[in-house]
Amino acid sequence: MTGAARIDPAPMEVAPALGPATAPVTIVEYADFGCPACWTWYKLGTLDQLRAKYGDQIRFVWRDFPVITLLSPRAAEAAQCAHEQGKFWEFHDTVYNHDGAIEASDLKAYATQIGLNIDQFNDCVTSRRYRDRVNAEQQESFDRGLKGAPEFFVNDEHVSGPQSAAVFEKIIDPILAAKP
Repeated sequence: MTGAARIDPAPMEVAPALGPATAPVTIVEYADFGCPACWTWYKLGTLDQLRAKYGDQIRFVWRDFPVITLLSPRAAEAAQCAHEQGKFWEFHDTVYNHDGAIEASDLKAYATQIGLNIDQFNDCVTSRRYRDRVNAEQQESFDRGLKGAPEFFVNDEHVSGPQSAAVFEKIIDPILAAKP
């Protein structure tokens, strides 16, 4: 692809996120909807535990890293289409609760289940509007040296794999303790 323009990933401020942009701690997750380790982390409830403990002191940001299955990039694009309608996290949760069922028919069923405007969703998915963004976020992941999913950065500290809340707390607590 010599000479091809590089597409930038979505700026962090428009990426799917939970928590205020002003939070002193940002956790960035690089994950894949076709990833068993990602589903495991989700089902452990680690994110919910961290949000319950730290509230508005943390911001959680999603980045697409669709490397596990051939269907993963399309699932990532579909999730961005859900984000376009303000329902990324509902879509995320529904996909992860179905352990890798990410065929096109599954993604459409999830969109219906969470109440998306189906015509808008289908148009978005069919047009592949978010293909370049998903590809750019995947490249960002490679540029950061990531090799699998899920991978996290707590501020700038790397956490690899589906770790427990305690692992994240060991990083978060000192950051918050040092905050003026």
